Amino acid sequence: MEQILDLDSKSAVTIFTSVSVVRSNPHEELGAVDLENYISQAIWKLFDKCRSEAAERLDVNEVDLLLTDARIMGVKIDGNTILNPRGFTGRELEIFLSITMTKRDMFVEGHSIFEGGVIRAYLLAKENTLDNAIYAEINRDVTNIFIISTSEIAYSEEFKWGIANIIGAISEQLNVAEPVAFSIYHKYINGEISLRVSREIDKIFYTCFDNFIGGITANIKKIVGKSAMAIPPVYIKSSISLPKSVWRKRFYFKKKQIKLFEVSGNLDIKKFIEDEVHEIYNELNQLAQRRIKWLMPGG
Repeated sequence: MEQILDLDSKSAVTIFTSVSVVRSNPHEELGAVDLENYISQAIWKLFDKCRSEAAERLDVNEVDLLLTDARIMGVKIDGNTILNPRGFTGRELEIFLSITMTKRDMFVEGHSIFEGGVIRAYLLAKENTLDNAIYAEINRDVTNIFIISTSEIAYSEEFKWGIANIIGAISEQLNVAEPVAFSIYHKYINGEISLRVSREIDKIFYTCFDNFIGGITANIKKIVGKSAMAIPPVYIKSSISLPKSVWRKRFYFKKKQIKLFEVSGNLDIKKFIEDEVHEIYNELNQLAQRRIKWLMPGG
């Protein structure tokens, strides 16, 4: 089993997307050397496109940005999915890639390094056959947003709203210490308080939760803009349980309902490492890993 380093979105950048490479000799069969060169071109093309934005997000100079992982997730030739491209002819090679970039000081020899939220978004998309969705991870102080689309799975942004906001609001409204507020919230979630108190906590929770919905609608606006596109469903993974009523309550964006779904399944990154796609493209992934060695420390 590979050693895994699950980093946050301020320490690593992982992107899933496709890169097209046009062949100059489309009628010749793809050989081993050609294939390695095309994989190399695709990786560099994507790295080149993303590294400026990645360095800005990680708050490092581009020279301190390392490409630490590259994986082949799929291959098409002239629009047709190919499991083993060697020996095929065709004009356009489309390679679906996963790459990870990180700060130099976050690199750990012998570990597979990922932006964990993006990997979990990928697993969610694969398990639920999603090609248009928002994945939100609610943590203590912030919520991280990841976009799932037909062309890309990647980080979108974070906004300052988390579990601490809920507990803080209960603490303030009921004039109790935060540990007591957390205990009250836990009992509220489990239906262990009176109906009168539950209704009071309901009001506090949903007044606070409106700020979360505001962050979600801002991302929906980025995705759909002024178009008439369908509102993408929102999948939420929270560090503590949310009220069951959240999944039944109606929220809207421009009179269209925002559908919220709870992520309760196992999105362990180990499942990504064990994904059969790695076995299918094992030979190509070995080529990809060789090609990024020179960007790694000691490479």
